[in-house]
Amino acid sequence: MMRRDRLANSLMIPGTACLVGCGGGGGPNPSGTLEATEVDIAAGLAAQVVEVRTQLGDRVSAGDTLVVLDTEILELQRAQAEATRRSLRVQRRLAEEDLRQAERGLELAQTTLARLEVLLAQGSTTRQQVDDLTAKRDVAAIQASAARERLNLFEAEELKLTAALAVFDRQIEDGVVISPAAGTALVRAVEPGERTLPGAVLLRIADLRRMELRVFLGEEDLDRVRVGEEVAVLVDALEGEERTGVVTWVSDQAEFTPKNAQTRNARAQLVYAVKVRLENPDGRLHIGMPAEIRLEGGTRVE
Repeated sequence: MMRRDRLANSLMIPGTACLVGCGGGGGPNPSGTLEATEVDIAAGLAAQVVEVRTQLGDRVSAGDTLVVLDTEILELQRAQAEATRRSLRVQRRLAEEDLRQAERGLELAQTTLARLEVLLAQGSTTRQQVDDLTAKRDVAAIQASAARERLNLFEAEELKLTAALAVFDRQIEDGVVISPAAGTALVRAVEPGERTLPGAVLLRIADLRRMELRVFLGEEDLDRVRVGEEVAVLVDALEGEERTGVVTWVSDQAEFTPKNAQTRNARAQLVYAVKVRLENPDGRLHIGMPAEIRLEGGTRVE
């Protein structure tokens, strides 16, 4: 899933030459366009779309199933990998038993050889008997080492299959695309029967219950806003109806006025970005609506 904010710079309508207050309380109010945080819902695997449960404009909650992808092949591959792992576990148990027997044989050969060496020192046995048992001891050691290596191999293969099963589980889980947050569907980019690729956007949602207005202020007007303070917001489409917004952020770095300001002089001004949050319980506010904040002593620009 890819998360992105609509940039107010790209949404500014003509007339943004008046978006910067002129100070002294008599200049125009800063204006911009309403935004909302949008979330792109992307596919996690390449698969065919089986079902799309969300229509444009639908309200979804966090955890809702949005899209169902075809994971039948993945499920069959997982079942095959699981069967192979079970077979390896049987072979591993046999290898463990082989190792125990080989270690017991090696231990017995070492104990017997130690006794014969004592007898050889006492003259009660022959060098040939000791050499024969030494050779048997060496064979038992080789057998024990080989059994240990086989067991290590089975353990490594089982770990590999366990990891592969975890990958299959995650891919099968990705076949059911759920909403990471509450919001309204703005874009529906796929239909049942289409095939998606990893990272391809399936849906785009935004929580329209809370909007954001980004405006720009000159240095001389920064003391007229404070983070956490309420400000009056006038939305053009609501015929001047006043809404209450809350200043959530004031940039600490100056930047030039956005390039879509109409005049060269306006573009040359250094300004500071300000974000204002507006609640939208009645749903009358929409992305892209022009709006302005009313600064104390300012005048509304027609």
